Amino acid sequence: MKEKSDISIVVLNYNTSDLLNGALRSIASTAGDLKIEVTVIDNASSDGGFSRVDSVYKSDARFRFVQNEKNAGWATVNIMLETKGRYILTLDPDAVLHTGAMQALVAFMDSTPNAGAATANLRNKDGSAQMYYRRIMTPAFFFFTTLIGRIIDKYLLGLRYFKRYRYDGLDVSRVCEIEQPAIPCLIWRRAAVGDCIIDPRLAFQFTDVDMCKRLYDLGYKIYLVPDAVATHLKSTSYGRRDSSWRRRVYNRSIKFYFRKHYPAFFPLFYAIFAVDQALRALLRYSTLREPLR
Repeated sequence: MKEKSDISIVVLNYNTSDLLNGALRSIASTAGDLKIEVTVIDNASSDGGFSRVDSVYKSDARFRFVQNEKNAGWATVNIMLETKGRYILTLDPDAVLHTGAMQALVAFMDSTPNAGAATANLRNKDGSAQMYYRRIMTPAFFFFTTLIGRIIDKYLLGLRYFKRYRYDGLDVSRVCEIEQPAIPCLIWRRAAVGDCIIDPRLAFQFTDVDMCKRLYDLGYKIYLVPDAVATHLKSTSYGRRDSSWRRRVYNRSIKFYFRKHYPAFFPLFYAIFAVDQALRALLRYSTLREPLR
């Protein structure tokens, strides 16, 4: 029987093969005494994919490489249900683990039974804090992401909702609860994810929002672990897609998210959403610019 590992790590690659070796190198060089198993998935990249991976990782028994015939987005991560690690770690191909990061995440999860997940302390390339931390998307927060809501929040409420949603003033030097962290370096309790890590209907957008909402609905919490540091280059393939594709995926995903998690609110959500989309289309036509979310 295969020995149970401490962490099952998944790295999902799509047209970021130029950065992939950096992520794999950081895993191999910082694992230390941890028992790890690493699944590297390529979503039908057109930039060389696994052909650009150093042979040292291809010959390492801890690493396995899965080649997909089409881009299935994050849904392909459900393959991790076949792995044996006590925890599951999602690591972006443009993320680099610092020494001790995995050990700090495992130690925190071991000592905090109510933690369904924990995020690393993400850093930009220059070492500054990467403040991508959000509250769970609720009907109230959704309204204040619309154009009308943003105007009300800015001019009447002093950006109260904007600051709250984005954890304005967060002290990342201490352990703190984060409702919805980014997914680049996130450790998950296996018992918390159940029989579905990623909802395949949210494979490209609202993936992490849905995952975090499900954990909170089960009574778990999510934390930031300050001693677990990872550099995130923010050079993912999603940001390289054209704006019209991103807009279509975002709109489809947010509608599904609210239909799934807030069914009673969905009719009102859809009416507000439709008005906001009309206003955004008008602004795009008149200014030739994409309105901010």
